[in-house]
Amino acid sequence: MNIKYSKILGFSLLFFVTLEGLDAFSIRNIPIYWIGVSFFLLVFVILYFFGFRIPNFNLINIRNWIIYGVFVTLFQSMFNDLVLPKYASTSYFQYISLRILKLALFLGIIYSLNYLFQKYSFEKIITFLLISCLIISTLSIISYFSYLIGYSDFPRNRSGSGGWTQPIERACSILRNYGTFREPSFLAIWTVPFIPYFFYLGKKNKKWYFLSLIPILSIVLSRSLTGYTALFFSAILIFLLIILIHKKAEFNLMIMLAIFLIVTFFSSSISYQFPPDNKYCENLSECVCVSEDKLDELKNSQSVPDATFGRLSEITSIGLDAFENTAFLIDYIFDQGFSLFGDGFGHSNIIFSYAADEASRKEIDNQIIYRNPGQVVSFNNLYANILMSTGLIGLLWFLYIIIDILRKLVLQNSKLQPFILTSIISTLFMFSYQAEELSSHLAIAIAFSLNMSKNE
Repeated sequence: MNIKYSKILGFSLLFFVTLEGLDAFSIRNIPIYWIGVSFFLLVFVILYFFGFRIPNFNLINIRNWIIYGVFVTLFQSMFNDLVLPKYASTSYFQYISLRILKLALFLGIIYSLNYLFQKYSFEKIITFLLISCLIISTLSIISYFSYLIGYSDFPRNRSGSGGWTQPIERACSILRNYGTFREPSFLAIWTVPFIPYFFYLGKKNKKWYFLSLIPILSIVLSRSLTGYTALFFSAILIFLLIILIHKKAEFNLMIMLAIFLIVTFFSSSISYQFPPDNKYCENLSECVCVSEDKLDELKNSQSVPDATFGRLSEITSIGLDAFENTAFLIDYIFDQGFSLFGDGFGHSNIIFSYAADEASRKEIDNQIIYRNPGQVVSFNNLYANILMSTGLIGLLWFLYIIIDILRKLVLQNSKLQPFILTSIISTLFMFSYQAEELSSHLAIAIAFSLNMSKNE
């Protein structure tokens, strides 16, 4: 009977991760992602009802932190019924419920993998997960080439953060790989944590080196600076750390970066920039693309290395002001302050949204213009979200859990260690600029870290 549990959990996890990659699609206005979340948790609950149990001796701290986050969120929502911005697509109850569902998913993935590691090897489990990565990456490349060759792209039907479908084809903009996501950076953030595992499996079977070209090309064509920086920073850091602590070198991490660079320079040959919009040009011969500034010029450069590394150099030279969201977030936290217990997940976003509206308010031609009018705004930073949602207690507790996991992982000496570390560090890095909610990738990396010794 236990083997049946493991097979059901394994296929359910693969199914969910694949649906998670279909971020830009919905069924009857319900995002496929949330259908995947509901399906996975429903399977988990049904199996638990029929007797499925998981030893949780190493999950107590994580479990209790999740319970604490849920309690704070429920407590705040019971006594504070905020009005959502007018363009929000859900009610207050639905919005808060989805945040709690996300916390339950995070814990459910860790518990499920904890159980699967009792039945299967690391190689088998990660092979299963990489199947999902290959499916989504392949779909993204098919989508990208639809603009170059001229066949129909996927009809994305999930509303974007602004309440409309994300426009891909825009005058003078460079073609970036959206794949099955609403934003190019979302594609990179979802794909990057998988990449190190291709090179771990490649040590035993070289076909994985060749298969890694698919997701790597997918990331390169997205031109996501967050994805690039996270992967290179984490791989170099872990490479040096392993040499310093364990006196050995994991050259597969350098092979990974070398392949990334080769694909980056090659991809310029398939770069494409949309032409200027003729309907706004009085003289077609003078209808050209004009950059607003150096950063805009680099961002829309047909040279992928310039668009990536040149843009990184330009942003670095500008300093914090280049990260407008981060600069505002820091000011917001200092101005508003934070409590010991926080405002609850989701509830804190609503409060932040109204502050962001006021901060972005501008008067142009006697009209008031907002950057994100009537929308729920993301913190774009996991640590800020946890701080404002669960307070100082919740953030310090979370950081203690992560640091303790990393400490134990760094001190272990195994073949898996460098690749798990690279995956988890890249995920944590990306949480500083793009993602704000606990992701399935972080849950997967934590489960791998806690169970690594079992697979050696």
